[in-house]
Amino acid sequence: MSERAVSTDPRVAHTRSVVLGATVEILAEEGFERLTVEAVAERSGVARSTIYRNWPERSDLLSDGFDQMCSFEEIPDLGSMDAELRFVATEIANSLAHAQWAKALPSLIGAAHHDEGLTEAQRLFAQRRQALTGVIFERAVERDEIVAGRNPKHLAELFASGFFFRFLMTRAPIDDAFIDAQIEAVIALASQPGN
Repeated sequence: MSERAVSTDPRVAHTRSVVLGATVEILAEEGFERLTVEAVAERSGVARSTIYRNWPERSDLLSDGFDQMCSFEEIPDLGSMDAELRFVATEIANSLAHAQWAKALPSLIGAAHHDEGLTEAQRLFAQRRQALTGVIFERAVERDEIVAGRNPKHLAELFASGFFFRFLMTRAPIDDAFIDAQIEAVIALASQPGN
């Protein structure tokens, strides 16, 4: 969520929740290009002036809406890098197939090229995803499953990139065979000395 102050007044919190709910629906159904304050006001029943008071810029509303769509689970300690990568891979595959944020992601990427606020939202989305997945490789070092000195952030980025490339570029299936291949490739890379 953005760093703007959020009131603790229950009425304000309710209004913000209603507006963000409408924002999420529009983002998932129609994408970033079609999301306007007018559309959110119409769908939420909240006055445009109230929306502007809480989100002075459209990019603020877009960023907070996308942030609300993207809740990521902590990765449980499953005892092995393989099991934890499989947990994450399954979650990514399911999310790309069904989650609201995945429906909005292509339009976010396109819109972010023209809007600094959305570029920041996209960067934060990737950063949170990387940080969660990076924990797997930090645990793997502690368990002596991989060579110490490997960069967890780099490994997390390499692991996730194939999923998003398929989803955004080739539209090839993200099936069990693909998941197995991604896990095997990253484990092999993580086991080699280097960064």
